[in-house]
Amino acid sequence: MSDPIELFSLDIAAAGLTPPPTIHADGKVHRFSSNGKRGDDSGYYSFHLDGIPAGMFGCWREGIKHTWCAKSDNDMTQAERGAHRQRVKAMQVQRETDTALRQHQASESAASLWAKSDPATDHPYLTAKGIKPHGVKVFGDKLVIPIRDTDGKLHSVQTIGAAGDKRFHPGGRVKGCYFPIGKPADVLIICEGFATGASLNEATGDAVAVVFNAGNLEEVTVALGTKYPKLKIVIAADDDHRTTGNPGVTNATAAAQAVMGFLAVPVFPVDRGDCHTDFNDLHQTGGAAAVKACIEAAAIPAPPGMNRTAEWPELQPLIARLDPQEYPIDALPDSVRCAVQEVAAFVKAPIPLIATSALAALSLAIQSHADVERAANLSGPCSLFLLAIAESGERKSTCDGYFTKAIRDYEAQELEAAKPLIAAYKSKHDAWEAQRNGLKERIKELSRKGNPSIDPAPELHELDMGEPTPPRIPQLIYGDATPEALTHSLSKEWPSGGVVSSEAGTVFGSHGMGKESVMRNLSALNQLWDGVTLKTKRRSTESFIVRGARLTMALQVQEATIRAFFDSTKGLARGTGFLARFLISWPKSTQGFRPFTEAPANWPAMAAFNGRLTLILNQPAPIDDDGALTPAMLTLAPDAKAAWVAFHNAIEAELSTGRELFDVRDVASKTADNAARLAALFHTFTASVGPIDIYAMESAARIAAWHLTEARRFLGELAMPAETANPARLESWMLDYCKREYTDKVPTRELQRCGPVRDKHPLTAAIMELAELGRARLVHDSKKKFVHINPALLTGGNS
Repeated sequence: MSDPIELFSLDIAAAGLTPPPTIHADGKVHRFSSNGKRGDDSGYYSFHLDGIPAGMFGCWREGIKHTWCAKSDNDMTQAERGAHRQRVKAMQVQRETDTALRQHQASESAASLWAKSDPATDHPYLTAKGIKPHGVKVFGDKLVIPIRDTDGKLHSVQTIGAAGDKRFHPGGRVKGCYFPIGKPADVLIICEGFATGASLNEATGDAVAVVFNAGNLEEVTVALGTKYPKLKIVIAADDDHRTTGNPGVTNATAAAQAVMGFLAVPVFPVDRGDCHTDFNDLHQTGGAAAVKACIEAAAIPAPPGMNRTAEWPELQPLIARLDPQEYPIDALPDSVRCAVQEVAAFVKAPIPLIATSALAALSLAIQSHADVERAANLSGPCSLFLLAIAESGERKSTCDGYFTKAIRDYEAQELEAAKPLIAAYKSKHDAWEAQRNGLKERIKELSRKGNPSIDPAPELHELDMGEPTPPRIPQLIYGDATPEALTHSLSKEWPSGGVVSSEAGTVFGSHGMGKESVMRNLSALNQLWDGVTLKTKRRSTESFIVRGARLTMALQVQEATIRAFFDSTKGLARGTGFLARFLISWPKSTQGFRPFTEAPANWPAMAAFNGRLTLILNQPAPIDDDGALTPAMLTLAPDAKAAWVAFHNAIEAELSTGRELFDVRDVASKTADNAARLAALFHTFTASVGPIDIYAMESAARIAAWHLTEARRFLGELAMPAETANPARLESWMLDYCKREYTDKVPTRELQRCGPVRDKHPLTAAIMELAELGRARLVHDSKKKFVHINPALLTGGNS
């Protein structure tokens, strides 16, 4: 009998096999280890080339059942090799079918056991671990923990006895499944065991996913990272310090690296016991504060393949960078916040962009009904000007569609109701026009005959005074209307409206913003924001007056476009105070982090949001006989007034030379006014009665302050020379790229193709500046060039 063939390339564990012992030609029994290696040092093991261990089946398949030693592939004919591969494939399919059937049966059996179990209130294991039940059940004397996939389907259960003995349901699937504790909000912690997960949740209040073993960490983490792309994911490792290779930390690190998540390891005293390995042990020995401190100290481990051996100089700060702050979504009224979060869960656009759409809808619906008084003789509209600087593809128009649905429905409803009035007006105007034309013809005839005894001028004047006026039909949303068209519509058609545009380049780059008319049109838009009377004189067409009108602007513009607008207007955009009136946001892009999800069957939060807008819109607009709005005046309650004054004064103190807001004093000087406007919108939308309360005022101030920070970020960089701003813009883009691609270096070709600085010489200068600051370096790999990011920037180091 020839020697068996050793197949080191096949991973038995990965094939899902449990290898039996086998007999070698020397008559010795050799065992298989779980990784397919020989279990002792005394020789080789026997293995057939089809991937099925010798001795696994009671009888050998036809054609090889009389041979004990596997044939080498080189000894087979082509026909034998083909038949052999077909047999291997058939066996693999059969195994997969058998596995699927076992798992299906196990799932049904586990579901039955779960249904028969009772909610756990106390249990010796819970007492021993010092934890709460967290929704697990009890069957007999055992705890029962459900094991589900990311869609919530139950696949198996784990049972835990009073002494802590753990068993999985026979045949049930565990891989890729987990047990959730708590609902994800901002942070999701992923750990191995139930007791560990319970301790983590109780110590931090964060949601936890229990994956049951270290080998399951990475697969569940990737699945949950895809399901919850916005959450901060923390992998809470078991510290298997007495086990070779420390599999708890090793597997947790790999899982964190897979999603650019954070890694937390329990920190025990120096005299820790051998059995102290996980966060439940730390919870029992050091308390909840020790657990929470470790989670808060979690850091992003280096991406796979990162070179940590190369020396990096000390990080130097980027003077141009002002880091963005999280949008204060909790400051929005509950009904608005829930709608924003509901849209965000599906659309996955940046939260500030979605919130801008929501605030624009509030402003459009409410501006005709309410003004706000900040102090005696200091009052104005509650209309908002909103500007989001973002690249095309951020889905702003989609967000606008959700939040303006009630407004568009209202417009359509009013237009339909007005059709009889429009028809009647057309008939009356046609009759009037015919009468006027006839009178003009009679005047011409009298003039030709030279009959001075009849003066028809008074009759013509009286007729002109009686010209039928068109019915006023609400049109609230304008797309890319020019300032001239907008002011005429507000005067002649409906005194409340808004420019809502996801491609505001057509607004900023329109003919109305040309050098001949930009000053006049910027001034007109400023006056509409202020709510004052606007007189428009024309030579060739009718002059008109805009009185008591209200205007909302909600624009998204690409960074390059707004920069070009600033350049073309030569400072007028800021010098006239136009930009100062806007609530600016410069959100971080979510493109590349938006995995597809099915639309929800129901949108309860959006339904409530649009329902409330509809109620407001259906209230008759307060329009006087001259077509001007006369909104109700909202005042501030005493404590809200005190809060507004404090907010105003805090900003004012930072406007002087050398202070924090000096460079954006134009925007900052309007921030308190915008805060009062936001408070009026919140007050009205929530159907509050009486004066505006302090809660609405404080919430509005937080949002206005956030927008002021965004204005500082954008305008501060805008005012810088390109050579100063480019390194910060380049680094920000590269960090996003590295986190998205799980790498620490960016090909220069990718920078030139997609980066924010694409011209060769400015790009090279920016890279060299980052290199001098110890933040990046240019490296060569074969014929390719990369920019390597300092690992400290990717792992939470000083930025």
